[in-house]
This record gives sequence, C-alpha cells and structure tokens, in this order.
Amino acid sequence: MSTFICSTTHLFHYLFNPEEDVLESFLTQGIRPLSDFPESDRWKQLEAHIPGFYKNLYAMFAEPVLQKPYPNSGIFITPIDFRQLPGTYLHEKPRFNIPVERLDPAWTVITYILNEERISLPFGQDALRQTAEIWDEAMIRAWFGKDNSRMFFYVPQVGVYQGRIEVKPEDFEAGL
Repeated sequence: MSTFICSTTHLFHYLFNPEEDVLESFLTQGIRPLSDFPESDRWKQLEAHIPGFYKNLYAMFAEPVLQKPYPNSGIFITPIDFRQLPGTYLHEKPRFNIPVERLDPAWTVITYILNEERISLPFGQDALRQTAEIWDEAMIRAWFGKDNSRMFFYVPQVGVYQGRIEVKPEDFEAGL
C-alpha cells in the first residue's frame, strides 16, 4: 500500500510569509477568514479589484453543498502534505498541522478540479479518503501551481466557513 500525499487525519495551513505577529495572532485568536479584517490592505485590494470575490467563490463551490447563505470569506486549507513533495514551493514552508476533528463538517467543504470539472464534496472521512486515493504525487505535481495566480485552484482545498479554526502551539511546524 502506498503512502497518501493527501492526509485523511490532518489539514495544513502553510505560511507563505511567516511574521511573528501573524503567528501570535493565529495562536491567540485562531485562523480567521479575511473578511474578519475589512480594514486590512489585502481585503481592500481584493474587493477593489474583484468585488464580491469570496462571495462568488462560496456560491460556486460551497453553497451547493452546505445549503446555507454566505457567512464569511472562508478559510482555505489543504489536505496536501507538501513535506512529502521535495522541490515544491511549500515543501519547506512553516505550517499549522490541524486535526480534522477541529472542523465543523456542517460548515466545511472539500473541492478540486478533476477531468475539467469542479468537484465539491461534503467534508468528512469519506471525502478525505476519496481525495487521497485520487490525488497522488504525480497529479499534485502536475496540477499544483499550474496557474501561478491561483496555485491551489486545481488541487484539493478545504473551504472552512465556521468562523475560525482553533490552533495550538503544538500544531505549528517550523519550516525545514
């Protein structure tokens, strides 16, 4: 039996540009959706450039599964364990290793593109297992970052709309 590259027990939030104040904020307040920070430069830039971006994302791939109105911009994490993929952009990045039990399945969806079709599944062990079986190393290497402006567009992502994700100091893994 081969080792899965996509975890069925943990999800990962990689830190592209780790800053100490961001890390401390995550540990004290949890990982929160960008919409919790409407005065941030990042939120203002996105809303100015693509108004309603996160609301449209939610409508496209989460609302059909969750059957609830748009609550927030969501938090996007991945089951892909890039530590198993040397040479990839995220292989050495610091990350939070989040147990799946911390997520509320009623507010969480897993999504990816397969055979040119957007797949969105209710979050749970069945969906994680199915995703891990489909997304092997070759597929992830072929599709991750295929479009540099949307690195995770094709590969498995988990959209979390529960408001925040609690993280603990022991969840943090420094970069390699």
